[in-house]
Amino acid sequence: MNKMSAFDEFASRVLNTYHMGEKEFWAAVMAPFLSDTNILTMWKHRKIGIKLLRIFDSLDNERKKFLTEYTLPVGFNISQWESLNKKDEYFRDAYPIYAFLVIWMEENGLAENLNSFDGLLRAVVYGIAGYGILDVQVDEDNFSPVELLTAQMLIAEYETEILRNFGVTEVNLNILHRIRTQFLKAEIKEKSLRGKGSPYEKDKPIECGFKAAHLLTPFMLSLEQLGKSSLIDAYFEVFFSFGAVIQIIDDFKDLVEDISIGHFSYVTLDSEVISLYKKGQKPREIAEKLLEDKKRLNRVYTTCKKLIDNTNNLLKELSDPFLVRIVSVTELRLDSFFKNYLKLEI
Repeated sequence: MNKMSAFDEFASRVLNTYHMGEKEFWAAVMAPFLSDTNILTMWKHRKIGIKLLRIFDSLDNERKKFLTEYTLPVGFNISQWESLNKKDEYFRDAYPIYAFLVIWMEENGLAENLNSFDGLLRAVVYGIAGYGILDVQVDEDNFSPVELLTAQMLIAEYETEILRNFGVTEVNLNILHRIRTQFLKAEIKEKSLRGKGSPYEKDKPIECGFKAAHLLTPFMLSLEQLGKSSLIDAYFEVFFSFGAVIQIIDDFKDLVEDISIGHFSYVTLDSEVISLYKKGQKPREIAEKLLEDKKRLNRVYTTCKKLIDNTNNLLKELSDPFLVRIVSVTELRLDSFFKNYLKLEI
């Protein structure tokens, strides 16, 4: 009998861990971001926390093997590409999201989707890899045609497999088209302004969430089965809003690298960054100066909190209390990042 892969076991392992104790499960998930968390708190929830980490680690190992086996027949090993390894964090961010998805599907009675969750995971691995490589390659002055074409091939696999999993319907085709189009429009706008200005507008922070929407496709493709097709626009706003918060956190982390290639993110708006960049100042020095501006950090933090509040209000209207959990974790992550990484008093 063939040994089951981490893709095959993921849903059942997550649910088994969840049903060990729901309160303990959420406490373990949220503990790393809580301001009053200490070693004793972490130790208290170690059993569930360690189980979750093992689930994510085994899935990470499996996706590397999966992508390697996919590309070896073509004559190369994609897992050795720097463009993919640069996006490792995309995968690590995605695993907890898909653990949430498993529980959300069970809460909503989507047993058939849970039974084929392995296929869903294979699809999204294609998608994260494809969109990740594409994102890196279009930032390169001397991009690799092989890697760019491989990214397109992976995205095609992702779209085919995800529709095979959820069904080819007009609603699902429109959702997938909207997610792809939002990503490409955001990339085109970003690249057209490279070295010139930021592609974002101060009063439209939600647009920061457009490029990562493919991570949340399975949630959107579940809506038709739940009889919620009429609520698709509201759900898009939910995911774009808290997705924007995650992207803004990543923009701070990538600040030096982004400045070095002339990409000016949302966090650089109305700053001296562009003029300093054009004068040839070192990216690290520019980033350090920006991060010393506590008034700016407070303003961006307030913007992120408003995005979180908007998301929570929408979820109340949608009567979707479970998704509030994932937003709560995002808010804790936001607070932890601004307090511990940016040293902001909040």
